[in-house]
Amino acid sequence: MNSEAKRTTLAALQNELPLEWDNNGLRQEIKRLNNARGRKIIVLDDDPTGVQTVHDINVLTMWDKELLREAFDAPETLFYILTNTRGLDAAAAEQINREIARNVQAVAAEKDKGFTFVSRSDSMLRGYYPLETDVLSDEVLRVSGRAYDGQLIIPAFFEAGRITLENTHYMVENQTLIPVHETEFAKDKVFGYENGDLTEWVEEKTEGRIQAGQCLVISLDQIRKGPEAVKEVLLGATGNMPIIVNALTYADMDVLSLSLLQAEEQGKSFIFRTAASFVKSYAGISDQGYLPQEKLIADKQQSHGGIVVVGSYVQKTTRQLEQLLTFPGIVSLEIDVESVLDPEGYKLELGRVIAEANKHIAEGRNVVVYSSRKLIAVDNKADNFKISRTVSGALVEIVKSLEVVPKFIIAKGGITSSDVATKGLAIRKARVLGQVAAGIPVWLTGAEAKFSGIPYIVFPGNVGDERTLLETVEKIEVKK
Repeated sequence: MNSEAKRTTLAALQNELPLEWDNNGLRQEIKRLNNARGRKIIVLDDDPTGVQTVHDINVLTMWDKELLREAFDAPETLFYILTNTRGLDAAAAEQINREIARNVQAVAAEKDKGFTFVSRSDSMLRGYYPLETDVLSDEVLRVSGRAYDGQLIIPAFFEAGRITLENTHYMVENQTLIPVHETEFAKDKVFGYENGDLTEWVEEKTEGRIQAGQCLVISLDQIRKGPEAVKEVLLGATGNMPIIVNALTYADMDVLSLSLLQAEEQGKSFIFRTAASFVKSYAGISDQGYLPQEKLIADKQQSHGGIVVVGSYVQKTTRQLEQLLTFPGIVSLEIDVESVLDPEGYKLELGRVIAEANKHIAEGRNVVVYSSRKLIAVDNKADNFKISRTVSGALVEIVKSLEVVPKFIIAKGGITSSDVATKGLAIRKARVLGQVAAGIPVWLTGAEAKFSGIPYIVFPGNVGDERTLLETVEKIEVKK
C-alpha cells in the first residue's frame, strides 16, 4: 500500500474504499451525550496550534488550581491547557504533565466532576510520545486508582490533509498521498522517526517496550460499518494498549467518537494521543465558517500597522514568508540568528529591530519580523533546544517591547506562537474565536494580557500552501 499510495491520488483511492457511514446527526448525538455526562474533556496541547478545529472555548496558558476551578465551572464541556512541551526538554515535559495531572485531579475531586485527558500533538507525529501519555496515565492511576484500558493514537488532521489508512499516516499535497515518514518532518532533530506504519512507529517510539503486534487496530472498514463494529473493538481493549485509528474524514471520526462514548458508558476508560481533528468530533463541536475581516482587527487600532512574527524553519514556512514579503508596503525586519547567539550581538540586534518595529507600526505600516532562514543546528539535542530557545526569546522580546497596540498579531510556528502568547503577550486565558483559514486559529486575548481583547492569529508552521500567510494578511488589509 505504501509505495502505491505515493503514486495515487486521494480521489482515485476513495473509489476503491467502502462508503462512509451516514453520520447525519451523529455530531449532535455526541454533543448530547457529552452534556448529559457533565464531565470535562481537557486537552493538553503541546503547542498553541491545537485549537485549529474548534471555536467558542477557552484555552489556558497556566494550570494553577484557581484557573482550573474557573475552567471546571465554565459551561463548555471542553477546554485546552497550553503546555508548550514540544518546545521544552523531556524532563520539563514530564514535570509539566505531572503537575497538570495532579492539579486537575484535585480540582475534579473538589467539584465532584469527571474528566478525560487528550494529549494533543503534531499531525506529523512529532512530540513527546510515549512520555506524555505515560506520565498522565501514571498520575491518574496513582491518585485515583483508575487504570486506562487503551490509549488511542489518532494523528488525523483533515483540514491540513493528514489522514491514516491501513495503519500508515499520510500527508496529502495536491491530492497526492505522501507517507509522513518520507517528509522533512520525520527528520526533525529532536522528534525524528523512521516508521510511517503507526504500529511500527509505536514500537520505535517505545524502544520495543510495546511491539507492533501488541497494538489494537481500528480499520477503515470497521469504521465504515458503523458505531457498533467500532465499539466491539474498543470493548476488547485492556492494559492501556495502543489503539491505532484509521480515518479519512470527519464522518469516520464521528463514528469513532460515538463508539467511544458508548464504550465509556459500558465502563471502558481511555486516554488519547491525537492531532486536532479528533477533539472537534469527540467534543461535539459544530462546524463554523472562517472568521470575517472585522473579527481579525483590534478594536480602535485601524490606524496602526500589524505585526507578523515568523520563527518556524520548515520549508513550507520559508516559502510562505517569501510570498508574504511581496505584499505592498510590508516592512521586512530580519533578525540575524548568528548575531543573537552572541550575548553582545543579541542586545544590538534586538535594539535595532525593536526600534524599527515600533516606528513602522505607529506610522501604520505592517511589519514582518523573522529569524534569518539559515538553520543553525548541532548534533546534540540539548544544544539544539538552547539555540531554539534563544531565537524564540529574541522574537518574544520584540513583542514585549511594542509600545503601541498593533492592528493585528500573527505568530508563525508552534514554539514561536506559544512563547509570543505566554511571554510576549502575557496571556493567561484566551477565548478561541475560530479560524481565519483551514487549521489557523484565532484567539481573543484576555483582560490580563499586554494587549487585552485583541485577535491573536496562531499560524502553524506546517499548515497552508505557499500563499496562505500572504492571503491571511490580505484578508485583514483588503478593503471591502
